[in-house]
Amino acid sequence: MRATLTVLTLVALVVGVSSCSLGSDDVSARDREKQVVDAVSEAVPLAEQALGATEVEIGGGWSSCPGGVGHTYSGGGTLVAPEGDGAAQLDALRTALTDAGFEDGTQVDGHVSVRRGEVDLDFQPSAARGQGAWKVSFSGPCKRYAGDDEDYVQEQGLAPATTLLP
Repeated sequence: MRATLTVLTLVALVVGVSSCSLGSDDVSARDREKQVVDAVSEAVPLAEQALGATEVEIGGGWSSCPGGVGHTYSGGGTLVAPEGDGAAQLDALRTALTDAGFEDGTQVDGHVSVRRGEVDLDFQPSAARGQGAWKVSFSGPCKRYAGDDEDYVQEQGLAPATTLLP
């Protein structure tokens, strides 16, 4: 009986410890960062062209996930384009991105939200940022990193945001 309780306790402990590792990434932090940067580096020029943007500033970096569990590579910035018909601009932007293979995930009016793999991007007009301005935001998945990957993420998280597109 005592042996059975010991075995059950050990099984519960192993299951409990292994569940703490759920959400760990199956790719390195550097590879995850590259996936996000590649998606952003493809999407933003398409958006720039679709909107006729004349100014682009996009940056990103590592940060903690909501709740402080795990890390994500995320960021954003601003595109400035000539003012136009908002609905037509949203349609042109959505078409440019989906034609390039991004999956449309828009759920809110006045936004274009797309996804490539595990990278989410969102574009929306933002009068608060100035005339013709568009807010851009992006994020990779929240994942837990260990060992060298954790060290890399923490080192990068202490650095200022990296300008991805001037």
